Amino acid sequence: MQSSAIKLNRAASTLTLLGVTLPLVSIAISQIFLACAILAFGAEWFTTRRRLWFPPIAAPLLLFMVFTAISLVLSPEPFLGRAAISKFWLFAIILLVVNTFTREHVTLSYHVLFGLSVVASLLVIGQFMIIGQVSVETRLTGFMGHWMTLSGELMLTFVAGVGYLVFGRPRRFWFWLAGLALVAVALSMTLTRSVWLATLAGILVLFLLRHCHWKTFAAAGLATGLLAVAAPDVIQRRIYSVWDANDPSNYARLAIWKAGGRMVEAHPWFGVGPQRISRVFYDYHPTQSDRNRSGFYPVHMHNNLLQFAAERGIPCALIWLWLVLKLTGDHWVLFRQAAKDETRAVSAVGFTAVVVLFVAGLFEFNFGDSEVLMVFLFLVSAPYALSNPAPNGTLD
Repeated sequence: MQSSAIKLNRAASTLTLLGVTLPLVSIAISQIFLACAILAFGAEWFTTRRRLWFPPIAAPLLLFMVFTAISLVLSPEPFLGRAAISKFWLFAIILLVVNTFTREHVTLSYHVLFGLSVVASLLVIGQFMIIGQVSVETRLTGFMGHWMTLSGELMLTFVAGVGYLVFGRPRRFWFWLAGLALVAVALSMTLTRSVWLATLAGILVLFLLRHCHWKTFAAAGLATGLLAVAAPDVIQRRIYSVWDANDPSNYARLAIWKAGGRMVEAHPWFGVGPQRISRVFYDYHPTQSDRNRSGFYPVHMHNNLLQFAAERGIPCALIWLWLVLKLTGDHWVLFRQAAKDETRAVSAVGFTAVVVLFVAGLFEFNFGDSEVLMVFLFLVSAPYALSNPAPNGTLD
């Protein structure tokens, strides 16, 4: 019995590792491994009935699910909202990581995640060499089906790599530095402004955690300015387009946000219903000619908080914000309490992952992107795994 339980525990941790790292290559394969990890973990628990531990985010996470379910039940078209409910199973990543991962599992996962991000970056660079150009019309996607998914994953893995380099002090320093350079190049090639902004914010946060001083701000500002000046024309044009009111993306986001505000005003408690934004959008957007406007895609609100408020109601949006703030606060405390460099690195990355997802999520609904969400859930669960009061990998 004990031997089989140990084998099931090892299987669950290995399958979980594959499930949280392979989204960079294939969402289908990663979710197959994740499903198998859940089965192995369930079998192990059924065998041992050991006490499970869940980090102190259960209340906001559970309430977020409850209010999403209520919104779905009250929706005029509940069948459309099944995708919102079907993503709930991904939160099993939290339970799996905190109950099966040891420090060695976390470290190995970081290495695998970083290695796969380098592979994905090489593919992006290879796509550029084949296409011969980078433009808003010909966006590079790597292994992913959309450039927003690619850029969101690279954003998270890049800040994780920087955090591990700054705090974890890996042995192969120059290998990590070269890998980060490749990921940075690929990230720049996605031409995703919100991710650029969030990544810069994440790097600044990491260096402030390392050395909180005005010189850090000065150095970050100088480095950002030099990068902007030295950047190729296509990237400079993308940067300057932030202030262009006629830019298709800028026009679309402002118009979509205004329509979202009207949705919230009309349905403040439970929203218009999960997955119904595109269905009812033009009921709240008077400019019908935008249906044929280039770059105008009102499939969601391009903002996490507004998405949840418009789709599921203000209470659900505030609960999601509570979850984000709880994650941020917990990882800050864990970082301050950490004694070892590696533990500080994992806590710093968890803290920064929340920051970058939130900043990028001001302009994109990245919490609804399964590939990005799976990587994010691992990064914010890893600090809890290292603080689990019951040592993982051991069975009573």
